[in-house]
Amino acid sequence: MDQRTEDILEKIIVHYIENAEPIGSRVLSKIIDQSLSPATIRNVMSDLTDMGFIEQPHTSAGRLPTDLGYRYYINKLLNSKKRYTRVPYQIKIINFEGNQHSRLEDILLDATAELSSMTNCTGVVISPNLSTSRLKQLQLIKLSTKQILVVIITQIGMVHNKVIHVRSCPSQDDLNKMSAIIVDLFEREPIAEIRESLVKRLTKISDEENKLIVQTIRLGKKAFDIETPGELYITCRSKMCSFPEFSNQDKLKAVYKAFEEKTALTDIMIRAMDNEGIKINIGTENHHQGLDTCSIIAGTYGSKGYLLGSMGIVGPTRLNYPKVISAIHYSTQKLSFSLSRFLENS
Repeated sequence: MDQRTEDILEKIIVHYIENAEPIGSRVLSKIIDQSLSPATIRNVMSDLTDMGFIEQPHTSAGRLPTDLGYRYYINKLLNSKKRYTRVPYQIKIINFEGNQHSRLEDILLDATAELSSMTNCTGVVISPNLSTSRLKQLQLIKLSTKQILVVIITQIGMVHNKVIHVRSCPSQDDLNKMSAIIVDLFEREPIAEIRESLVKRLTKISDEENKLIVQTIRLGKKAFDIETPGELYITCRSKMCSFPEFSNQDKLKAVYKAFEEKTALTDIMIRAMDNEGIKINIGTENHHQGLDTCSIIAGTYGSKGYLLGSMGIVGPTRLNYPKVISAIHYSTQKLSFSLSRFLENS
């Protein structure tokens, strides 16, 4: 695509983002810097339509961008960082007091609500996957002669409970010793790595405790057999009602159904963690009824090399992408900072 065609496509997209109305060649000729005639612009718009970047909703209407058009625009935007890192609103200095939040959930919800407010979109965040979280405490509690309650507490305040079944439950005193052995060896290590190295590390302990170690290995393998995905939180769902794209009740119901089911949205937010940075799914790229009329933009939070989760927004495909991308950059950085402070005070 040559520069002139790119410029016209961008003008069409920006106009539609700002006005939610298709644009014709005559109106477009008035807002383009170059001295191009409506006829020349019509020819370029015709080419863009043939390429699938814009479409004409009605015979007498102007043109509006397609998902493919948005994708081209966003790819160009992401390759030119200067165009979206200039945030069009005043960013407040990060100010987090550790005693303001006692739970991880509170931090996630506050950060997501703030992102919703900045973007006027529905906010979404997925909590850290337990298997990637680091161990802080472990409790083994005898429930019956054949059942043990396992309570795993991670460094970032996540609590996971599960009941495991055994042929014969050890005494509570022995269970306490086993949990102490595991915490002593594996404190601050990721749950997934504990599961992988449990047998090797425990068998290095002296033979004097061999019987107890054998039981610890057996229970530990069951206790850390966890494949639970992170919890998905959704804030400000009603924001979707403010967009004219969802004035059609059937479209809005489909979006809300996807919010209620959570499965597809959770999968998208998990896949956003494949790499650091911003992940953008536009319309049909979401491959799910209800979300196929939306853009989902997400960024990762955590530390370098230790991603905890992802946070972002759900809105129409007609979004102010530079502003939203900048807001997500800021919000994920603030959430990462908040979690690090939370860890220091926990």
